[in-house]
Amino acid sequence: MMETTLLSDFPIFAGMPPEVFEAIARDAVVRSHEAGSVLFEEGDMASELFGLLEGEVELSILFRDRVLKADVRHEEYVHKRFEIIETELVFDTIEPGEIFAWSALVAPHQLTSNARCTQASKVMALPAGSLADLFEQAPRSGSVFMQRLAGVIAQRLRHRTDKLVESWYEAFGEERL
Repeated sequence: MMETTLLSDFPIFAGMPPEVFEAIARDAVVRSHEAGSVLFEEGDMASELFGLLEGEVELSILFRDRVLKADVRHEEYVHKRFEIIETELVFDTIEPGEIFAWSALVAPHQLTSNARCTQASKVMALPAGSLADLFEQAPRSGSVFMQRLAGVIAQRLRHRTDKLVESWYEAFGEERL
């Protein structure tokens, strides 16, 4: 069981009744991760909502591009092959007091990014099923939480879109925007 005081550092839980704090803390697990640890990858199924207690976590997406490579060996002979080039785009940095892996609470429960610790980190893991059950019993708290979660999702989408537009601009220039 996690200390309920740790939850007060998360704006998403602000103002929740003490019994809701206690129920969330009862099911929460605190995990320590080394710098460089991958917490999850895009496409994984999500069953836990995470909150960062200490450290830093980067959210990223991975682009895979198929590039044609040609090797001219003689005037009459060209060897062609395709290579897959992977490029990681970091679109957000999670700091203490922020939540991530919101996909655990929203169907189809599939993660939409990669998460990697850039520093040694402590992460709170909240089972999505327990949160859903709790918010059925405390619908007012559940409603407030989901409204705040929608704000987090919208902010992440804005950051991701801004990074994608910036990357597109760097790659192709203004005339292709």
